[in-house]
Amino acid sequence: MPRNHLIESLLQDIRYGIRTLGKNPGFTAVAVLTLALGIGANTAIFSVVENVLLRPLPYPQPGNLVQIWNTYPPQAPRAGLSPGDYADWRQQNASFSEMGGYAHISQGFNLTGEGEPQRVLGSYASAGLFPLLGIHLAAGHYFVEEEDRAGSSPVVILSHHLWQSRFGGDPAVVGRTITLDNQRYRVTGVLPADFRLLRWPDLWMPFGQYGDDLTEHVHHSFIGVARLKPGVTLAQARDEMARLNQQETIQYPDSHKFFGVLVEPMEDPSAAKLQGILLVLSGAVGLVLLIACGNIVNLLLVRNAGREREVAVRTALGASSWQLSRQLLTESMLLSLAGGALGLILAVGGLRFLMAFVPADLGVLRESGLNSKVLGFTAAVCVATGIICGLLPALRTLRANLAGVLKQGSKGTSGTGHRRTHNVLVISEIAMALVLLIGAGLLLRSFQHLLEVDPGFRVDHILTVEVQQAALPFTQASKLSQEDWIQIGQKQSLQFEQIVERIRALPGVKEAAGIDDLPLSKEFRQASRFVIEDQPIPNAGARPIVQFRTVSLGYFSTMGIPLRKGRLFTEDDWRVPRAVINETMERRFWPNGDALGKRINLCSLDPKPCWSTIIGVTGNVHQFGLDAEPTFDVYFVGGWTPYVVVRTASDPVALAAAVTDVIHKADSNLPVTHVMTMDGLLTDSISPRRFSATLVGVFAVLAVVLAAVGIYGVMSYTVSQRTQEIGVRMALGAQLTSVRRMILGQTLKLTLIGVALGLAGAFVVARFLTSLLFGVGVYDPLTFLGVAVLLVAVALAASYVPARRAMRVHPIVALRYE
Repeated sequence: MPRNHLIESLLQDIRYGIRTLGKNPGFTAVAVLTLALGIGANTAIFSVVENVLLRPLPYPQPGNLVQIWNTYPPQAPRAGLSPGDYADWRQQNASFSEMGGYAHISQGFNLTGEGEPQRVLGSYASAGLFPLLGIHLAAGHYFVEEEDRAGSSPVVILSHHLWQSRFGGDPAVVGRTITLDNQRYRVTGVLPADFRLLRWPDLWMPFGQYGDDLTEHVHHSFIGVARLKPGVTLAQARDEMARLNQQETIQYPDSHKFFGVLVEPMEDPSAAKLQGILLVLSGAVGLVLLIACGNIVNLLLVRNAGREREVAVRTALGASSWQLSRQLLTESMLLSLAGGALGLILAVGGLRFLMAFVPADLGVLRESGLNSKVLGFTAAVCVATGIICGLLPALRTLRANLAGVLKQGSKGTSGTGHRRTHNVLVISEIAMALVLLIGAGLLLRSFQHLLEVDPGFRVDHILTVEVQQAALPFTQASKLSQEDWIQIGQKQSLQFEQIVERIRALPGVKEAAGIDDLPLSKEFRQASRFVIEDQPIPNAGARPIVQFRTVSLGYFSTMGIPLRKGRLFTEDDWRVPRAVINETMERRFWPNGDALGKRINLCSLDPKPCWSTIIGVTGNVHQFGLDAEPTFDVYFVGGWTPYVVVRTASDPVALAAAVTDVIHKADSNLPVTHVMTMDGLLTDSISPRRFSATLVGVFAVLAVVLAAVGIYGVMSYTVSQRTQEIGVRMALGAQLTSVRRMILGQTLKLTLIGVALGLAGAFVVARFLTSLLFGVGVYDPLTFLGVAVLLVAVALAASYVPARRAMRVHPIVALRYE
């Protein structure tokens, strides 16, 4: 067929398809809207998936980049490298052309001197990290090796966000000095806007400023980044690093025992965090689209059944099967393209609506939007949907007994074959809707269990404020003795207590206190290995890890944390090292409940011990989230505690300005940040789970609505096809209730088959939700049974109107029905 003739034939099919669809606007509108919902949902979620999971890292040859971690099987699947490990492996490896690293910890600094005091977060990177990644700085230059040594002059590279927000994007900031914690740092460069290694640091410093000893093998806080040499595979690099790690274990048995090594392809940290829920959402919208396609196939089957006479006439006039099938597929494709166009509009609106509710923890999702890849995906979905929806109806129509249609002169010859196809499609829709509903039910039940967790403290009428004092440089702080720290702590305690006393004097304030690590803030501020006096001392690498925090006087009563035994801190405890522990720690290490009076050493890895006597045991606090088990917690008193907690008699928000004013009057250089209520902090901590459960729930409801529409359509079609049969039954004396029972019984049969298949599918799919669930099993019987009953009820409700219509059929009219 000549090319021009083919194009002309295609245009003719399109024009004829538009006219045909225009003659039945009700059918066309329902079909386009159904497809728009399915395609729009898939477009919106794919735009997020593309941004988070599929978009390559913004570095040259990202496939050659790997990250290197330690593993610590007794307590953590991943752990950082020690400075000594990093230094040794950088020199000894033969698999990498370059190797750098960064610290996966944050350190806060008070940025002062220009404008209002501001709290910023910093991290540490090796001098070679940014060149290794191939990053082109927005301004300035990389760290040089001389700056990456202990005792070097303080330098810093700014994040693009801080450069814009604090310095207005001024390139002249490079070479100037800024003040961080009362120390001057020279700005050497500015990172580009698309730098995604870590999203939270406001600035970066070289490793050399991290500490004096960059060869020690005790503190594991670095992550290695390397680029594979040409020809070296990931498996070869893993084998070599395993051998080098074994050498470290032999050379440093006390500190390196139990540590393994992990070499993985480099990825955006956000991708690993969000991969589970995004795959679940992708599966959910995929099922929604399949259910929508099932509805469209059913609609086209019914519509084409009424066009069999038209097709028969065209066949008799010489139209070939290819021409007829092309015409029918063209109409299906027009519906799909129209649905895709409307779906894009819905996707844009849905994304804007969605972004307004994205939790702060999932801020990377806000970068999602439509681009060429997303549009290409939508176009592919439209084409695939058009073919899937149009192929079966077209084949069914062409295989019909067209000669019989012409002889009958009727509107179609639909029979058991068509009804069987309709039934199979409805069963499939019910099964897919059930799988999606069970997934949503499990997530919602998990969220319900999360809300029932006691956080271990009060959340009502509590205002929290972060007030960070300038810290001593690490190199200076590391040289201080325990006695030095006690003296500094006493001085800072007095300063802090003066501020807290002024806050307590404010009208409407009941209590006020402080802590250095606020519950639910998800910070990992201070942890240490410890030993217990008069108990066997394990190897350094096998010693348990404890979270330790500093509080001010009155903290436990302000927060409503119960005292289980012993006593709480008094002013005398500023001078003598004493500790309060939580219930979890006592149960683990003193199962007989005799922790009071025992001594623990949190400086077990240092040459000089620092023993503390346990004076009390408090209730457990869910420090890192309601879904995280309580850790081993140790509390000390004294020093500056940067989080102020204020218990109020009424609305805590109303006192925020007064509390901030008190702090600024005490010291105008103190930045006041994170002013919020504890109730708000709790809400933020569970918002990611609420967000994911809500999204899956919305798609599940959409799937059920589409399935209900499909059931309604099929049962309505069934009633119209069985009108004569119903008339005969009623003429022979059948009761109205028996007619209703016949229709509802058919619906129930199809629904139960779909539910059975859906339950089988849910048993397979549910295990992929394991990491997203809390307090509920993947095969929770209440969820499975409740969802099955709900779907049966929806199906029966959807078929009730067709059943009533069947009951109203007059026997005489039915017997005359053609």
